[in-house]
Amino acid sequence: MRKLLLILLLLTTSLPAFAALQASVDRTQLVEQQPLELTLESTLAKRSDEPDLSALEEHFQIESTRRLSLVSTINGRSLPVTRWVVRLLPLRTGYVIIPPLELAGERSEPVTLHVLTQAQADEISPDQIAPIFIDSELDTLTPYVQAQVLLTLRIYHSVSLYDDSTLSGLEIPDARVESLGAPKTYEREINGIVHGVIEVRYAIYPQHSGVLDIPSQLFSATAVQQRSSASPPGGHNARFIQLRSPSQQLQVKPIPDSYPAGVPWLPARQVRLSQNWQPDPAGELTRGEPLTRTLSIQADGLTAMQLPELNTLSSDQDELRQYSDQPQLENQLSSTGVLGLRQESSAVVARHAGRHVVPAIRVQWWNTTTDQLEVSELDAVALNIRGNGSFNDNNTTYTGQPVADQPLLWPWQLATLLLLGALGWVLLQLRTARNALSALDELGEDTVSLDTDQPGNPLADLQAACRHNQPAEARKALEHWAKQQESDLIALSHAHPILADALDDLNGCLFGQTEHAWRGKPLWRAVRKVTQARQREAEALGESAIEPLYPDV
Repeated sequence: MRKLLLILLLLTTSLPAFAALQASVDRTQLVEQQPLELTLESTLAKRSDEPDLSALEEHFQIESTRRLSLVSTINGRSLPVTRWVVRLLPLRTGYVIIPPLELAGERSEPVTLHVLTQAQADEISPDQIAPIFIDSELDTLTPYVQAQVLLTLRIYHSVSLYDDSTLSGLEIPDARVESLGAPKTYEREINGIVHGVIEVRYAIYPQHSGVLDIPSQLFSATAVQQRSSASPPGGHNARFIQLRSPSQQLQVKPIPDSYPAGVPWLPARQVRLSQNWQPDPAGELTRGEPLTRTLSIQADGLTAMQLPELNTLSSDQDELRQYSDQPQLENQLSSTGVLGLRQESSAVVARHAGRHVVPAIRVQWWNTTTDQLEVSELDAVALNIRGNGSFNDNNTTYTGQPVADQPLLWPWQLATLLLLGALGWVLLQLRTARNALSALDELGEDTVSLDTDQPGNPLADLQAACRHNQPAEARKALEHWAKQQESDLIALSHAHPILADALDDLNGCLFGQTEHAWRGKPLWRAVRKVTQARQREAEALGESAIEPLYPDV
């Protein structure tokens, strides 16, 4: 009797690979008054087809039926799959058979169940527990829309399995599903019997509020059967087994009414903000000097795509300018879910000397653990900017003797001050006129001939940028040219004052320190003279035999 009982307990849904209608259950052993789920699956069913369930009414009460339309990948091909989930309540105890069911001329295989009385369930011995069963666990049944739900499937087996076990993929309409890594395997003792456990975790993100069905998954494996004394030597001792996990439902809640309107919806377990500055903003900084600012937001339970932008400086900011790079997005997967990370880097430049304040950052989010609104914040940052000695510094402070303690100026001193002021004004006008005359010169007068079609020639790119008066492109080409020299741009500027003046004019235009339009002629003339000077120096040192880097110059 015990041998017969063990054989019947090992029976599960055994399906041929070519069957058009497959039948499987979430358990083969259950207690009276305990429902079970029967899953029918077909790849050939039409929209109007429905399975004939009348054969179930003899031994079961049909409590509910749900139909799902899915897409499954079989042998590398995506096929539409129609699935019916039938909730059944057995009407009697003992061994009950789910008979073959028909759909569009196809028949499913029968499934044998063992329905125990409550007394039998209380007296069942450990060796009578089903050798393979599936446990499904959700961390919450009432999540918020777009919030993370953790689904854990555990497949317990007290018999050995071959390496061909598979679990069908989880696809849910109106939800995004993230697999949290490869399956984990370990052992657990149940009622004195050691079971192997295969654990699979998913992160589910419902996209709409309301009822969300989580369909069952099909587990297929080949189990090793113990040989009986009557088994012939070399006989077959393996059995193909298929089981389904229980299907479940979520009641997805909408965004709370208390959540601020117009604020990005962020349901998470934790949100953290951080920032890093290079150089240190607490020190004294120079006007026009760029600062690198890196902002990071990290959310436990959200993907990186759900995180908001942290930029706090608007494009019309007058005192501070920000030049942002592309944000870096990363998802870190673990057994506890998804950890989303968004990182933004930008260059911040102050246009004028003085004290400037970078505004604070406030991110509002919904704590799914405490079910309340919370705020993560970064404090404002003050920048102390000093002038660099140019005429545009309008915040320079005078630290001389107080006016009340200074002696009265004599007439000749007043006259001297007026003359010096007039002389300074004349010099300024002369410099402005000289710049205007230089701007009228045509760039094409250069005797230097370059092949502008040659790829990778920074001087050709620089000449084109100067010709069209494009400061940003000229800066990129200039840095490229400097990298190919035996020195850097700063050293070249110190060695050649004409290049330093042209570079100051270019930086002033890029960082908003000058109001006039930039002209590329002075910069190109300065670079040409530096190139010629470096060639003459090389010839003087006897290195003229070395082929120059740019033979066209």
